[in-house]
Amino acid sequence: MPKITLDKKYLMGLVGKVSEKKLTEQLNKLGMEVEELGTESIMLEVSANRPDLLGAVGVARAVKNYMHRSERFRYDKEMEESGTSVSVGRKVGKVYPFISAIIARGDSIGNDALKDIIDFTEKLTATYGRERRRLAIGLHDLKAVKLPLYYDAYKDSEFVPLNEKKDMKYSEILEKLDIGIAYSSIIENGRNGYPALRDSEGTMALIPVINSERTKVSPETSEIFVDMTGTSKYLVEKAADLIAAMFMDLEWKVEKVGIVYGERIETFPKMEKKELYIPLLDIEEELGVKLGFNNALSLANKMGYDAAYIEGKVRFIVPQYRLDIIDWQDVMEDMAIAYGYDYIAPLVVPAVGMGKIEERSVRFEKLSGIMVGMGFSESMNSYLTNESYNFDNMLVKKRTDYVKLKDPKASSLTMMRTWLLPSLLRCIGLSVHEKMPQRLFELDMAFRVESEKPVEEYHIAAVETDSKANFNKIKAVVESIAYMLGLKFEIKKLEHESFIPGRCAGIYMNGANIGFFGELHPQVMSNFGVEEPSVAAEIVLGS
Repeated sequence: MPKITLDKKYLMGLVGKVSEKKLTEQLNKLGMEVEELGTESIMLEVSANRPDLLGAVGVARAVKNYMHRSERFRYDKEMEESGTSVSVGRKVGKVYPFISAIIARGDSIGNDALKDIIDFTEKLTATYGRERRRLAIGLHDLKAVKLPLYYDAYKDSEFVPLNEKKDMKYSEILEKLDIGIAYSSIIENGRNGYPALRDSEGTMALIPVINSERTKVSPETSEIFVDMTGTSKYLVEKAADLIAAMFMDLEWKVEKVGIVYGERIETFPKMEKKELYIPLLDIEEELGVKLGFNNALSLANKMGYDAAYIEGKVRFIVPQYRLDIIDWQDVMEDMAIAYGYDYIAPLVVPAVGMGKIEERSVRFEKLSGIMVGMGFSESMNSYLTNESYNFDNMLVKKRTDYVKLKDPKASSLTMMRTWLLPSLLRCIGLSVHEKMPQRLFELDMAFRVESEKPVEEYHIAAVETDSKANFNKIKAVVESIAYMLGLKFEIKKLEHESFIPGRCAGIYMNGANIGFFGELHPQVMSNFGVEEPSVAAEIVLGS
């Protein structure tokens, strides 16, 4: 869960008249654990699904709602059109396609508010924005911006980056500045052009990397242009609502900005409201308490909802800054927080049966103990492999039907393994520098296709690599497994491509072949980089 450090004096000023003890109490009730309370700062752990709580303004808003101090309908006020627009070019669609923007005007922003806003946008783009891969936010002093505005992917150009003193090319920023190196992969080092926000004087921001020094916001700034860009249309649009709500809580005036896509224009922020209707009886049943509609409305107001009771249902109007509310379950969680988990009595769920360890698990645990007792170390490997390891390296020419991966992302992982020995041999090959002998076993699933359907089945496989390894040694291992498990195997001669001719045997039970063992072919060992003689066995244990 994200941790945030806030200026205590600034936070308490936003909340209003409140003591440290009362503030801490309210934060804990809201599920924001106070990790550290210092003389100047307060560290909180907030819910990962609440991006509105990543800054002091959002935390103060939540506390004021909980204490019934917030101004209702603040975000429903009609916004003016700023007359400012951003024209979006076609080339940026291949790189970082979406943009929204707002303008906020007020008194000088001041040090405390500016620091909190910057920290908030950084945390928002790092968490919800997936380290700017889905969302980036830029703040600009509007008085330094020269209209008109354009957003597109451009060729390599120059501007003075934030906190730098000289012009740098886009490519130079990505190669030399730490922040450029950190985010260069997002735009593939400009392979499809460099996404940038520009005005009539030049570059305002190389997106999603860094803003220009020319439009830098200072504590004296009273007019701010905010751009939200990214690869997620939903996040870019909702971030505009979230940032707008934050400035409105600071008593700033927010104005709409137009985004021009050819002949189509969208304006932001949208500040669209979402309504959810939940039957009062359902709320009471979920919480396990009898509320009545008055108490239900009060709890909803404590969490920031505008609520009303209509024909047996509670209507919840979701605040515009809540990006996390998707359906009624999210609302129910808020209602439980508002009521207080400490006051909800737990219910004993009657057991319908006795739990016990699965019989197969008991048998497999016993088998693993047998192998360890014989000096083998257990190995655990991935179910995914490729045709080269599974067939070619094992000299298997006739490939049985196997489970292929659709659109594999890596050439090394293209199929589900059909047996375990290749995985064990790969482990041996990667540890040839270790002391000999080496004994490994694995008890896990392999996969095959039967009647065009995938089948999972458990196998056990063992490999011993040593200068003295021979057929009789691995035969003794197989016979010990049979004896300890009380099974009657029948051993017959078998030819297998992976083993030396004449040095391999099949394992049969009730007339059916269930495995094999023997001395591995020198070419197989060479394919896996194994230098010492090796013996191996594999047995199918069933599904």
